[in-house]
This record gives sequence, structure tokens and C-alpha cells, in this order.
Amino acid sequence: MKRAFLVITHGDMGIETVKSMELLMGPQENVTGLGLHPGESVDSLRDQAYDVLAQNEDQYDETIVLVDLLGGSPSNVSLSTLAKYRELKIVTGLSLPLLINLLNFSEAENDTDKLINDSIDVAKDGMKLIDKNFLQHKG
Repeated sequence: MKRAFLVITHGDMGIETVKSMELLMGPQENVTGLGLHPGESVDSLRDQAYDVLAQNEDQYDETIVLVDLLGGSPSNVSLSTLAKYRELKIVTGLSLPLLINLLNFSEAENDTDKLINDSIDVAKDGMKLIDKNFLQHKG
């Protein structure tokens, strides 16, 4: 399955997460980052999101949208696109491990829900408290 990814966040977090991912994985033509900046309207961001989704519709089987947090303007923009794109999947809690895992397994995994849930698990597993006790070996 050919998938595209649209990353929408407050400020440049999503755009820079895409750049960081590309630093590790090389350029990815199927990933677009958008950001809501001070003074910009939510309507403008919504229009940009619809433009990306329309372009992706011609080239990909589906687009997965990633946003920084549920309830913010970027997630509200993505939720508004569900009116037209009923099968759209939206994932909240953007992180670099989440995006990398989605891309790494996008072509190999046909089940989108499994791809997303596995990637969420990878992102959760990547979160650790590192302190003086982390390096201590038990035994």
C-alpha cells in the first residue's frame, strides 16, 4: 500500500521533525510538514491541509495525519478534514520514533490500524526516565 503522511503542529515542530527524520532516513517524498505560526489563521492552515490531502489523493492509497496534541488547533484542523476524507487516520502525540516507525513499516504492513498501533507502541517504548539508577545493573 502506498501511504503518505501529513504532519501538522504548532510552530515548526512538525516541519523540523520531518527534517530530522530525513537526516536519518534520507529524503521522503511522501511526507509533508505544516505548522501553525503566530499571526497565521487556522483557516489558512486548514486550506493548506486540504491542498496536501487533495494532492496525496492522486498519488497515494491513503494519508495518515500526525499532530502534536489532541485538542489544539492543528488537531482540530485535521479533525475537520474527516468530513471529506472519511477514512483518514489521525495520530496524536507526534514524536520522531513514531514517524520513523510509520515510515519504516509503511510498505510492509497492509493493515493501517496495526501499523499505527505498532508505531505508537514503539514511540511509548522509546520514552524512558534516564537518571543515575538507569545505568545500575541488578544482580
